[in-house]
Amino acid sequence: MKRISVLLVLSFLGTTFGQPYEHVTITSDSLTSAFVPLGNLIEDQMGMNDTAVAVEDIYDAYPGRDEPEKVRSFVRHAYENWGTTHVLLGGDDLVVPVRYAWARVWWAGVTMLVPTDWYYSCLDGDWDADGDDVFGEMGDSVDLLPDVHVGRAPVSTRESVSLFTDKLTGYCSDSTASYLGRILLAGFDIDATTFGETTMELYDSLFVPQAMKPASKVYDSHTGNHKDTVLSLLEQGQHLFVHDDHGNYYFMGCGSRNHGWSLRRHEMTGLANEDRLTIMMSLGCYTARFDSLDCILEHAFGAPNGGAVATVGHTRYSLYGRDRGQNPQRTLSALQIERLLGELFGHGGHGSLEDFTVAKASLASLADTSEPDRWCAYVLTLFGEPCMPVWVPEMTGVAERKEGGRMRAVPRLPTVMRGPGLARMDVRVTDIQGRDVTGRKAALSPGVYFLQQGETRARRKVIIQ
Repeated sequence: MKRISVLLVLSFLGTTFGQPYEHVTITSDSLTSAFVPLGNLIEDQMGMNDTAVAVEDIYDAYPGRDEPEKVRSFVRHAYENWGTTHVLLGGDDLVVPVRYAWARVWWAGVTMLVPTDWYYSCLDGDWDADGDDVFGEMGDSVDLLPDVHVGRAPVSTRESVSLFTDKLTGYCSDSTASYLGRILLAGFDIDATTFGETTMELYDSLFVPQAMKPASKVYDSHTGNHKDTVLSLLEQGQHLFVHDDHGNYYFMGCGSRNHGWSLRRHEMTGLANEDRLTIMMSLGCYTARFDSLDCILEHAFGAPNGGAVATVGHTRYSLYGRDRGQNPQRTLSALQIERLLGELFGHGGHGSLEDFTVAKASLASLADTSEPDRWCAYVLTLFGEPCMPVWVPEMTGVAERKEGGRMRAVPRLPTVMRGPGLARMDVRVTDIQGRDVTGRKAALSPGVYFLQQGETRARRKVIIQ
């Protein structure tokens, strides 16, 4: 891992040659050295060159009307000149700034500016075509197809960086741990006619591999105290935890409508599952509200004796079907989680947190024209390292290796990005009947083992359906 002075790099803006950095960590000057062990992990085990860049240098050197725009200008420069494909935002909103984007749920009469890290992933245009300093409006020609994988580590101290690195290192080091076969599906009544249980049953039937069955399940139709049951199962160590109930920054419901039961922040901080670390996904509102407040998923992420190694949640309201009684839920926020699970378990082997990007990209066409779907795209947020493997038990062997002793995180990494400076080649694209499809371009990035057909957009990006 190397520390780069952006002011030095600026003297080479005209060139695309030199050291490639597939992975870039953006953090504060005071935390760059704390990220050195993580950078070493990325380089030694993930096989990508890494560098850390301080936001203070970015603010001094890159153009933009505010701090988020300057950070995005830098990410675009790294993408175009360094071959960067993965960006870790190394800090909470007090360390790495957040972009607030316009969003509206028209049927609920709700309009607000929502925090979104998707702004740093989708790099075409400036997200403010009308120049009114309100970003992300429907008329702002917003790019919703990603160029780079982005995750955020909501840390603020050197100690929290060290804890994050230790968790990531521990998780990545063993793809055969027995607890990796455990998944917890927790679904509860959203209203009188909408039942999270049915959505969890859909996920179980469609996605959970045989090696992870039977899944642990906690539903409103079950007896007992659901909150106590969920907490006990988390303490035992679950690989994945998928949650569907009401939420807020300070709680995750566990039968909140019928019983008033919920997990609280202090209970997440106190999780003692040790090295049996969990990837958590919540359909609850505000569970990932990292701006201004420490949300419940941040507390799970920062639990000192276990908790989560990565989380997926919503920075503001999550949305469910406007027609009540949609069982199972297969639109809006639930559709994004459905796509994510489909990608994670769709490899025939290990997945990756890159699948977060791929899943969101597959729904870009909906978000392009639908205000509620755009809201969902903006607010769904990843806390974690975007190149982290997700070990699926059907593959065996400790940390499958490639040449040079580095870990091969997944057998293939589907992607919608292209890296600059790659060799060009002629590609034949056909439809499912084998007929040639003309007027299309395709992109091949490092780590991609196959090519799928898709709809081309700006910068020759291909959306993989």
